[in-house]
Amino acid sequence: MTGNNRLWKIGSVTVMIITLVAGWFLGAQPFLDAAAKDDIERASIEAQNTAQQAEIARLVEENKNLDSITADYKTLQKSIPGSPSTASFIQGLDGLAASTGVQVTGITVSESQAYTVPLSAAAAQAAAQAAAETPTPESTEAPVATVATGYVAATDPLITPANFVGIRVGVDLKGSYQSVLTFVEGLQSGARLVLVTGFTSTTSADDPTVVSAHVDGLIYVLKQG
Repeated sequence: MTGNNRLWKIGSVTVMIITLVAGWFLGAQPFLDAAAKDDIERASIEAQNTAQQAEIARLVEENKNLDSITADYKTLQKSIPGSPSTASFIQGLDGLAASTGVQVTGITVSESQAYTVPLSAAAAQAAAQAAAETPTPESTEAPVATVATGYVAATDPLITPANFVGIRVGVDLKGSYQSVLTFVEGLQSGARLVLVTGFTSTTSADDPTVVSAHVDGLIYVLKQG
């Protein structure tokens, strides 16, 4: 009888252990797995919220400078417009002449010329492209890049011959030498970007205080879109 009781007790303990283990897998474990999954999803959502808050903060900060950026953009558009706008340029010359006391006796506007990449910049771009190339399967040797030396002109890949052109202009002036120089200075510092490329002057035989001058220059157009 005692042996039977012992076996019964052992069997009961075994059943209890099995029941506890089964309860763990069937009851507690699924809840823990679900909780862990919820924690992972919650962490992912919090990370997304943090990233979105950072992006919102960045946009708010940029928006603070929107008025200044817009003003700079409008100024640059006047400096290098999206079309030749030669009529307004000539009007500007007349206004500058009136303010400096010189007389504009002639204006010439030539055909536009497409922008060309400076040789130094083109060599640098070719060297960078060669360095970025990978060797072909037939050859394991990497291409040798030619390093550009000396001055390298600053360029921007967004500026191309298709969207950036220069227009040659010539202006004939008459007035005192100092007034002519003031006109040329104003020409280079006006709202429209002008690169003065040449200047000549001759003194009048009738009045040594008066000179006739000729100014060559370039105005630019940056096509939009």
